[in-house]
Parts: sequence; C-alpha cells; structure tokens
Amino acid sequence: MTRPALALLSAAALAVPGGAWGGEVRGTARLEGPVPATPPLEATKEKAVCGDTVPDESVQASNGRLRNVVVIVKGAPAPAPGTAVLDQRTCRFVPHVQAVAVGSTLDIVNGDPTLHNVHGYLGQATAFNVALPAKDHRVPRKLARPGIVAVRCDVHAWMSAYVVVADAPFAVTGEDGSFVVPGVPPGTWTVTAWHEKLGERTATVTVGPSGAAAVDFTFGR
Repeated sequence: MTRPALALLSAAALAVPGGAWGGEVRGTARLEGPVPATPPLEATKEKAVCGDTVPDESVQASNGRLRNVVVIVKGAPAPAPGTAVLDQRTCRFVPHVQAVAVGSTLDIVNGDPTLHNVHGYLGQATAFNVALPAKDHRVPRKLARPGIVAVRCDVHAWMSAYVVVADAPFAVTGEDGSFVVPGVPPGTWTVTAWHEKLGERTATVTVGPSGAAAVDFTFGR
C-alpha cells in the first residue's frame, strides 16, 4: 500500500469507531501431525474443591483443527474496549485463553469456595495481583497495555490461563479451529496467529472494499 493511501486510511480510521468497518479476515488454524500428549495435571492440595486432577488445556485439537489460537490483524484500528470475565472453577481458569481490546476491564471472579490469588504477568511485570478469598468474590481490573498476560494462581501452582490484550482487531479460534476477525478496513495487513505452546505464525492478507479475506495457519511440523 502506498504512503498516500495509508495516510487516507489512517485519517478515515480516526473518524470511524473501532469495529465499525465491514471487512473481515476469516480462516482456520490447523495442527499437523498427532496431538501432543497432555496428561492431566495433579491437584496437589484442597482435593475436596479441586479434585485429584485438572485437565491440561495447553494443546487442544480435534480432527486437525486447533483451538485457542489468538489471531490479530496488526495495524488495523483497535475495537472499542469492553468487559471480559476470568472465572475459576474447580481450581482451573475459565476460559483458558481469551483476547480483549486494549483498555477493556477484566472481571476476575472466584467460582470456588476457597482462596485463589490471581497473578497476571505482562512479560516480567505484574499486570494485576488479586486475592479472592471467597466464592463469588469479584474484582475488576483494567487492562491498559497491549500484550500477552500469563495468568497464574499463587495458591494453586498448576493453574494457568492467558489473556491477550490486543490493540487491533482480533479473534480466538473455537473448537473447530475457525476464526472470524471483524471490523477490518480495506487494505493489506499483517496477520499473526499465536498459540501458547506452538508459537506464532504470520501471514499477509488484502481486504477489499467489501467482503472478506481468507487465510489459514498451520502449526506443528
């Protein structure tokens, strides 16, 4: 895209609220080869609440389709901030992976009748550190900086989750590995697909004045 075209597009983006563009990027995240073995994680304390084990959700795939891949259209106008929820049920975070727009509020909720201490790390820095001593305790935290927030529980070491704070349009793949990123203006964009264990893939797509651009990502071998 030429510099004048980019300038016109940037000026137009200032006049249009995030997510108001009609274009979209859609596709599928695929896993080549066998699904890595992920045996359950042992719950080493409070088994009356947590059970003996919790599932390892780090790689979830079915029929070659990969779940929990975060897809971001880099450089496109960010969607408006919203509100998301990070719950804790039987000593696991729900959802395991989610993405939110930068500036959004994360409601951190304790669905268990026990103490959880939810600690989010943006790189080496603490994004939030919240003690939730009782069931149904809820604490909101604003996510003002983009990046990948790794979430852990300081009480239950096996618990993990990820909150990707995006400053551009985004989507997270579902059980069938598919995604649709809405609100993308016309233009040529770099699209990234991130997975917590399998790394990042990058592609370039062109969105026309109307309609959708398609791109697939393959992880594994």
